Amino acid sequence: MNRKQLWIGLLLVSCSTTPRDEVGMVDVKGTSLFYHIIGKGEPVIVVHGGPLLDQSYLFDHFKTLATDHLLIFYDQRVSGKSAANADSLSLTMANMVDDIEAIREKLSLGHVHVIGHSWGGFLAAQYASEYPLNVKSLILCNAMPPTQRLWQQEESEIARRLTAYDSSVREAIMSSEGFRNKEMDLVDSLMKVSFKIQFADTSKLSRLKIRLPQDYFQRLKIFSHIRKEFYSFDITGQLKRIIAPTLIICGDQEPALHIAAPVYKENIADSKVIVIKQSGHFPFIEQPDDFIEVVSQFWKEIK
Repeated sequence: MNRKQLWIGLLLVSCSTTPRDEVGMVDVKGTSLFYHIIGKGEPVIVVHGGPLLDQSYLFDHFKTLATDHLLIFYDQRVSGKSAANADSLSLTMANMVDDIEAIREKLSLGHVHVIGHSWGGFLAAQYASEYPLNVKSLILCNAMPPTQRLWQQEESEIARRLTAYDSSVREAIMSSEGFRNKEMDLVDSLMKVSFKIQFADTSKLSRLKIRLPQDYFQRLKIFSHIRKEFYSFDITGQLKRIIAPTLIICGDQEPALHIAAPVYKENIADSKVIVIKQSGHFPFIEQPDDFIEVVSQFWKEIK
């Protein structure tokens, strides 16, 4: 090895161990996606829930993982800080899965870990089935069920938890003049009431930080094109194509534990389920230490 080769090698090692913190935009089919990269180490693509939420509610709770992994957060198509000018016809599940691959390719990430929450878990599972050779590991955190029937079952169970008081609060918000005028603070309040029933400890609801763009309703109109896919979907067969080691995380008070998780476990060959006690849909908020420990240990086991 000559002096020049040695210098280049040392530079690459230095770059790989220096923590990154950068933001940018990636062009994908007909639109652009916002991303935020933090940390160092093996790359992890983080897929947020929703639809039409963004990475912000995950960022503070996941960033501890950036100590020894490179976390790539991104806002999904027409969500958050991503462009709002996408053609509504481009709003398909297939394109949203391909967006993950575009992020991986255009940021030159190579072999990646993928972690998805809720709706993001559903997308992450599809990604791992469509691009199995690109995924080193997969984590599904309270993932949306893989079939429309199970999704409706889960939604019904969650709805039964709504108290009479919370139901009246929701009704008051939705019938208010401010809500009809699309005031964003009321939209945020409605979301908080809806998410409250998905916490084991409702006092921790204040830790859920949701950031909605001022043009939320414009984005919602564009995104509505995807609704037809929610009337009938079943990705169960696709799950059998996943070859990456898979961790299925559920809160012990989350319907997904007995509705979605068993189906994911049955159809993904190399998978296991871990239950985080005293938590619901957001275990990384309710039991952050346990969540970080479970994820970190899983990654250590597959090195």
